[in-house]
Amino acid sequence: MANLIPEGITPESIKASILSAIKTDIDTREGSFADDLCGPMALELWRAYQTLNSILPIVYLDETSGPYIDRRCAAYGITRKEGAKARAVLTATGKDGTRIRAGTRFFTADGLGFASLEDAAIQGGETSVPVEAEQAGSAYNARAGEINRQLSSLAGIASVANPEPATGGADPESDADLLKRYYDRLQKPATSGNVAHYQQWALEAEGVGAAKVLPLHSGPGTVKILLVGMDRGPVDSAIVERCAAHIREECPIGAQVTVESASALPVQVSAQVSLDGSASLDDVRSQFQNRLQEYLQGISFNRYEIPYSRIAYLLAGVDGVSDYQDLTLNGGVSNLAIGPEQVPVLGEVSLS
Repeated sequence: MANLIPEGITPESIKASILSAIKTDIDTREGSFADDLCGPMALELWRAYQTLNSILPIVYLDETSGPYIDRRCAAYGITRKEGAKARAVLTATGKDGTRIRAGTRFFTADGLGFASLEDAAIQGGETSVPVEAEQAGSAYNARAGEINRQLSSLAGIASVANPEPATGGADPESDADLLKRYYDRLQKPATSGNVAHYQQWALEAEGVGAAKVLPLHSGPGTVKILLVGMDRGPVDSAIVERCAAHIREECPIGAQVTVESASALPVQVSAQVSLDGSASLDDVRSQFQNRLQEYLQGISFNRYEIPYSRIAYLLAGVDGVSDYQDLTLNGGVSNLAIGPEQVPVLGEVSLS
């Protein structure tokens, strides 16, 4: 970011400028009364100069602007998405008549906590227990069978687990994503249900990181919106339903709106690499996966082809790689096409 402080500004230069402007015939040498008087004032002026650069991220928002991002967004009615809590339905087995009260806590092996939403009682050997995550976040979208522990064992319960994955959990919106929504609002005027308007509504829903709008998808009056999450990957049904409900509250009357998750295109890379000895193969693989994932997230809904040469460039730029051969992209040695309703996601990376 630019520097607003003029070059060469120091307390000494400010004091010298003040002393040189004195027109009366008084002593201005170092240690004189005038010199002692002007010194503290010059220091305070220099400190004021130092605060000028702090104005830049307030006036021109970027990811360093901190709380001023939310303040500026609030002026346009844009609020940071706080995230959403995942939900699941547990199946508890045990002795008939055993009661499970609302608020009973269950956990995954990693310590992710869920609390039951309503009272339940075991009948016929089992019962269903709807639960909600204790905190917002995508980490709580536990896989099937992972919510299988109790805070304290309840008498009469033999086992508990979620037969289906937990869904709907979404991370709080990052500064970067909030800034993008802010600048999209300024640079892509949304009005009367145009494409920008539908995109704006979609991005207001918790868990939605990007959206693609297909106007007139199935004829006049129809709109289709494809969604991806904050990680630019497909979203679960809970996020789709939440987004669809929000859009239908906002969109023009009579519009036929279809909201779906984009489908995933796993990107698999295989290569033989020669190392220069500065990094292990595991380190090289980890670096390459991170670079590849960042690249794939950046092209979601923006590009519909992955250049073979780009993947080669990413691999060659990894620290520790001196050369490579037999590089394949999804088994081929050519550009990889991305379907119009697909987004690329990181698949298997095999380096040897």
